[in-house]
Amino acid sequence: MWFGVVVLAILAAAVISWIQQREPAVPDGFSEDAQAAVLERVVDGDTIVVRIGGTEERVRLLNIDTPETVHPNRPVECGGPEASEHLKDLLSPGDTVILEFDEDLRDRYDRLLAGVYAEGVLVNAEMAEAGWGEPVYFAPNARFLPEVEEAWAQAEAAGVGLFSDGLDCEPAL
Repeated sequence: MWFGVVVLAILAAAVISWIQQREPAVPDGFSEDAQAAVLERVVDGDTIVVRIGGTEERVRLLNIDTPETVHPNRPVECGGPEASEHLKDLLSPGDTVILEFDEDLRDRYDRLLAGVYAEGVLVNAEMAEAGWGEPVYFAPNARFLPEVEEAWAQAEAAGVGLFSDGLDCEPAL
């Protein structure tokens, strides 16, 4: 009897492990180069760590720049903690995200450069619309820039994020 219980426990563990290791699929509507990934953690307002094919990858959200919180040579900037928290509100560990790419796939820090989608919504633009992700162009990657610029203009008009009168610091806009 104990042998049967042990075998059943081993089989259950194997099935659970197999389910957890399965790669998420890219839904219809994305490019053929898009990749599905599982969010491991948020690093700061414009960088996340995902798992793709069993490998952890740092991903830099393209066409936005948020105030620094973890840069080794810079102090925490005004709005940095709020930007990081907002991204954590949008994405949680275990979430499936879809990565869309542009011309350059990696930056000088070897991070993947991507438009990050969660539930069909471009997170890069969501960060801009909340007033935490300022539009930025690093040539030649401009794929998501128009949507980010439009969202940033909406944030400015609404007076949210770095445009808010309620900040306890002076943002470097």
